[in-house]
Amino acid sequence: MRIGVVADTHVGEQLPTLPEAVVRALAGVDLILHAGDISVPSVLDRLRRIAPVVAVRGNHDRRVRGLPRDVVVRVGRHRIGLTHGARGLLVELPAVAVSLIAGRPVLPGFDRAMRRRFGDVDLIVTGHLHIPVQRTVDGVPRFSPGAVYVVEDGRTRDPTGPRARAYRRFRAGVPPEARVPSIGIIDVDEDGLHPRRVPIGPVRAAAAR
Repeated sequence: MRIGVVADTHVGEQLPTLPEAVVRALAGVDLILHAGDISVPSVLDRLRRIAPVVAVRGNHDRRVRGLPRDVVVRVGRHRIGLTHGARGLLVELPAVAVSLIAGRPVLPGFDRAMRRRFGDVDLIVTGHLHIPVQRTVDGVPRFSPGAVYVVEDGRTRDPTGPRARAYRRFRAGVPPEARVPSIGIIDVDEDGLHPRRVPIGPVRAAAAR
């Protein structure tokens, strides 16, 4: 079995449509997981034309109704915990402030917070940070494919405003692979779950407004 993983599409906010590069990269998958920040329901409709979709709510999903914050997806004997990764403002705002001072993302406690959301799972899938991740926390692998929309790939709505400048500073220290749009693939076989990042190349962002 092969599972596609998508995160942070931001269609309708930053991207006009779901990029065809995403559709091509997901061709042939049996299931799609969307780790949030879908932004508009039409993204899920498009993905369902490829394969069944399981999605969770991101902090930009006010127009997408009825999605859970966290869900456990059963794939044969395997259990995958799926969550966007957003935390409360009392946690996120100090982390953002420290990151701006440091000039790189500083996210104390993020991995363990994601681990606490789930019980007995074999893999945790997250989005939110627009940074690809593949590491093990308390014996459980965490995988983020990176994001379909990355600010370095195009223009934001307010490329010269203070919020945009602050976000770019937050992104200043991300690894090079985080600056390239990507999805994920999880290959499932008798040995377990095998996640990998799949770069999809530059995508055209919506014009600034």
